[in-house]
Amino acid sequence: MAATLDNWRTPPHNIWAFQNVDQLIPTHTIPKPNSPSPLKSNPKSFDSFSIQQGDSPKLDLSAFLSHTNTDGFVVLHKGEVAYEYYGNGNTVASKHIMMSMTKSLTGVVAGILSSRGELDLKAQVKKYVPSASHLYNNVTVQEVLDMRTGVKADDNTHEYRAAAGWNPLRGDEEAKTLHAFIEKLEAEVDEERGFNYSSVNTDLLGWIVEAATGKKLAELIGELLWKPMGAESEALITVDSQGSARAAGGACATVRDIARVGQLIADGGRDIVPKAWIDDMLHNGSPEAWANGSFAAFFQGVLGSAPAYRDCWISAGVKGEVVMALGIFGQQLMVDVENDIVMAKTSSMEAPIQVPKTRLQTAAFQEVKRVLLA
Repeated sequence: MAATLDNWRTPPHNIWAFQNVDQLIPTHTIPKPNSPSPLKSNPKSFDSFSIQQGDSPKLDLSAFLSHTNTDGFVVLHKGEVAYEYYGNGNTVASKHIMMSMTKSLTGVVAGILSSRGELDLKAQVKKYVPSASHLYNNVTVQEVLDMRTGVKADDNTHEYRAAAGWNPLRGDEEAKTLHAFIEKLEAEVDEERGFNYSSVNTDLLGWIVEAATGKKLAELIGELLWKPMGAESEALITVDSQGSARAAGGACATVRDIARVGQLIADGGRDIVPKAWIDDMLHNGSPEAWANGSFAAFFQGVLGSAPAYRDCWISAGVKGEVVMALGIFGQQLMVDVENDIVMAKTSSMEAPIQVPKTRLQTAAFQEVKRVLLA
């Protein structure tokens, strides 16, 4: 049975589908530059790599990559490729879906626009999207970036996925496009506006940056990020039936270009991303909000002493220099700014959320760092 819009996120179909999303869902192209910036190769030995969690057996790097359903894996040290791996039919050219790592791209776009004076993060959502659900009354753009809107919407409803073009429409949906879904949204509200992870917030952010600039999100990512950083391949982003981008999860890119995004952060932005924005991502999140949120238990003991969610990125601690982008089914980008180490990983895990494997991937970054710095 072939992968279809009905089953593309279900194993074993996800293995093929995650690298061929454009054959299932409409996409917009994120353009690459005329002259990509090459990644130099400087292979390192990972023979001493060894990781163990709980009662599981020790894993060397090869066993770890297999155990965590790895499709693509790139480690950069000081901007050079220290290790590279592809599995499950993926190649260096495969455009793999990034899932919620897309949120982090959208956050970077918002940061660049803010630095240019084209987006006011202190402004109310309604300034840019007046028709957004009443749930976003008196919510700021920064609160959308930080998942502190108070909105506690379910990411997994059929209507939400169908509106985004990720599920087939049945015909009984009230909202058939992302914008209509955001306009009609009803959900539980956290009046304290703690950290509540709801993907619809970032789909709204995508709409906000498009409204602020009059440009499509794919064009903005290309113009502000993909071209300046020297991406070697075009990327894609899924869109709904009206061409609205799935800013919360629809970007598809090569793992090398995902690593390039991480390297851009490790390099302090290189006049592409404002250094002040990277510092904000790293240090200005709320550890208290994180500690009271649903993610805290997932990463206790493997992320850092005081993690936080800021600007669509997870920081490993407000005193640390590590940020992470994360997506379901095992997509992960880790950046250690202090030590100039980047780990980019695409995967096709058996289930959207597998906490032990995600924890293992996060811990593996520490082992990668140990090997490189030994």
